[in-house]
Amino acid sequence: FIWLSAAFSVFNTVQCMVQPLGMTRRIYSQQPQQVTPLTSHLFAAWTALSAILRYKCAFNMGDALLYDITFWSYVIAGAHFMSEVLVFRTVKLPGPVLSTFCVAITSILWMIKDRDVYVH
Repeated sequence: FIWLSAAFSVFNTVQCMVQPLGMTRRIYSQQPQQVTPLTSHLFAAWTALSAILRYKCAFNMGDALLYDITFWSYVIAGAHFMSEVLVFRTVKLPGPVLSTFCVAITSILWMIKDRDVYVH
């Protein structure tokens, strides 16, 4: 699952770099004027870092530090989008961000539940 999440992150990174105003404006649909090529490129950089981290974790699940940092990357992503929905009101639910919430919540719960299975 983490590997699949990394693959989707790579897709999102490329999309943010190649067509910076496309999907990003759909995600932040309540305030699309705030999405600029620069903000999309910054989002791509964060997403690329997350993809690398998740890919490394998927093949090194027993590495406690890598596991924990990957876990926190999902918490940060979930918290970011939750704040965009509840505080800043730039994202609307339901909408394109729903898949991001599903991945973040599933990953967080799964990583908490199975930490002892992988990390010794």
